[in-house]
Amino acid sequence: MANKTAKEKNKPVRKTLRENEYYNPKTKRYEYRYKDGFGKNRVVSSYRLEPTDQVPKGKKSGKSLREKEEEINALLSNDIDIDGSKLTLLEVVNRYLEHLYNRKELSHNTKVGYNVTVNTLKQYKLGYMEVGKIKPEHCEEWLADMKKKYRGSSIQSQISLIKRSFEYAIDYDYIAKNPFRRITTDRSDSKPMVAIPVDEMNNFLDFCKNDSHSKHCYDMIYILFWTGLRASELCGLTLDNIDMENHVIKVEKQLQCINHKHVVTTTKTSNGVRYIPMTDGVYNCFQSVLDNRYLKGDIEPMCYDERGNSYDGFVFLATRSRRTIVRAHVEEYLQNCIKRYNLANPDTPIRKFEPHICRHTFATNMQGLPLKTLQSILGHGNVRTTMNHYVDARPSHIQVNEINIIANSIG
Repeated sequence: MANKTAKEKNKPVRKTLRENEYYNPKTKRYEYRYKDGFGKNRVVSSYRLEPTDQVPKGKKSGKSLREKEEEINALLSNDIDIDGSKLTLLEVVNRYLEHLYNRKELSHNTKVGYNVTVNTLKQYKLGYMEVGKIKPEHCEEWLADMKKKYRGSSIQSQISLIKRSFEYAIDYDYIAKNPFRRITTDRSDSKPMVAIPVDEMNNFLDFCKNDSHSKHCYDMIYILFWTGLRASELCGLTLDNIDMENHVIKVEKQLQCINHKHVVTTTKTSNGVRYIPMTDGVYNCFQSVLDNRYLKGDIEPMCYDERGNSYDGFVFLATRSRRTIVRAHVEEYLQNCIKRYNLANPDTPIRKFEPHICRHTFATNMQGLPLKTLQSILGHGNVRTTMNHYVDARPSHIQVNEINIIANSIG
């Protein structure tokens, strides 16, 4: 038998091809031709027809045509968008966020939190995987790595966005199942907020009122402790928000630092727009702030919202510059007062705390109010948020007094 020519040597062994399978002699690859869910003609190819076939010399190994064919038919049977299934997780998350931002207006802090998730995903292989190829085991590996670096509460926030992004992918037929459906983590390693005890709070406020270096902060800190205002909401108060006649504060906006500029934003949620009643002490503090409010050079500081609307008449201004303040300034004032207090009281120091703890302390001290009233004052959409995350149980000695008052009134 004569030797085979070079042309004959390169010919593949004849195999029985199925419907829509072809051999392309020009590329020397097997092809599968099909129509996707939108009726578009598509082609996939491989040097190998079956998984057991050998890869031609010098060619890279990859899935055989029959393996690719099986995956495609599985996608088509579930009406999966072939192009969508090839999007990376990061691309799907960005599509979901774009959809979310077009649908409703979100607070600056919420958007910052979402950006944290996107930037974190960029550090992991999972973010660059095609969503159609992501399986629960890939998600579990991501979670295991995340636990080595982040707290439970931080991870859970990121899980929430990723999980919703996969649900978005299901709605748009990119995938059939959510591989993140069972992914969750424990928040118990997060530090819980703890209210400042009443006696410590009163001692601290008395110190701020009488200390020559801290008294300029007294009214502001007192108002935080006795209104439940967020620091950014306090900074966003303007003169028209303070109704001294009816002893009411109207909360309708925040003042935040965005890209090094003081920007007026909406409240954290729609429930954040609310009216807060003033205690007598809060009324007196606002009276003091308004009586002593002055402007440097009679120039009223002005800030703008993201749409270009201007605002002026801010109640709280920086001590020296008389410019508007944001949360970072409130934090700085508070920490300086805590430092001075602890230097003056080394035997009974107060723990360091952030402005938000004042809000938490207010919720705990006011838990005797009707729950819906307290929920409304704090601006929560759900009373469970108020009770589960903001209200601490009172100390035992106070519980003894409270339970005896009720028992005696019944007896």
